[in-house]
Amino acid sequence: MQQVFKKIGTHNGAFHVDEVLACAMLTKYTNEFKNGIITRSRDPEVWAQQDILVDVGGVYDPQTHRYDHHQKEFQQSFSKDFNIRLSSAGLIYKHFGLEIIQNVIAHINATVETTIEIEKVDEKTLNLIYIKLYKNFIQSIDAIDNGINQYPNQEQLKYQINTHLSAVINRFNPIWCEKNQDENAKFHQAVEFVTTELISQVKSIYLGWYPGRCYVVQAFDSRFEQDQSGQIIKLPLALPWKSHVFDIEQERGTVGLIKFVLYPDRNEGWRVQAVSANEDSFENRKSLKSEWRGVKDIEQLRAISGINDIVFVHASGFIGGAKSYENTLKMAKISLE
Repeated sequence: MQQVFKKIGTHNGAFHVDEVLACAMLTKYTNEFKNGIITRSRDPEVWAQQDILVDVGGVYDPQTHRYDHHQKEFQQSFSKDFNIRLSSAGLIYKHFGLEIIQNVIAHINATVETTIEIEKVDEKTLNLIYIKLYKNFIQSIDAIDNGINQYPNQEQLKYQINTHLSAVINRFNPIWCEKNQDENAKFHQAVEFVTTELISQVKSIYLGWYPGRCYVVQAFDSRFEQDQSGQIIKLPLALPWKSHVFDIEQERGTVGLIKFVLYPDRNEGWRVQAVSANEDSFENRKSLKSEWRGVKDIEQLRAISGINDIVFVHASGFIGGAKSYENTLKMAKISLE
């Protein structure tokens, strides 16, 4: 029996990253439109023959798979937590994003070996990844396509961004003086390029952010094992933890609780690091003791602190370390006092 592929329509002429990414997501990682045939046209009769239409047609209707965002009355955003109008990429992601992520993760699991076992993604975690990928990746494409300034309160633009994905995909369009003006060939090259970027973005979250979050959640839940104050957490290995602490505190209604994070150094010994006041701040919620900060002579530092295997304390008090876990924990407890 001959396989029938779905028809995917978008506009011809110069293309942008939003419809390129929309078509990439549909043809590569949706169940219904995988390997679909892309037709680029501005002819309404051609549009009517398509199973799904993106970035053209003047209609937004998920029931009939019409996903344009150019009409004046269109004001859709990803959710109430985001106030940026969707582009065609955001529209496809909003309606198909969960299955796209599941299918990309299946691809990653089949092609990438890891040094740790990645926990199976449940429904709650899938939704977290769905929101995270929009915030980290798709949202900027929506914003740029809708002409939203990255710094809307800045009076004068100090620099231009020429290396973001939107600018990269624009360069796939034929240059005006090129003899070969085959837009369709260039469009399909761009689809392959953004597919690689999509996989990379999901991979970063799934293999980096997600397992890191699992470790930090476990550390947060067992925080009273470190200190009765519950303000110190211990991680079993060094990993990016900062955003997870802020997210988990927000979810648990304990914003500002965690003051220090302990983790093993990649070489030897342990580190104690202060938690910032917020994600964008260099100010610590609580710093390591002022008397220890910036003392270069290790014997002097040990004499001042009374900790016999202390190794260093940064001059700003944001990080320090000792050879043993017990004394690294002691550094944090003393600094809490």
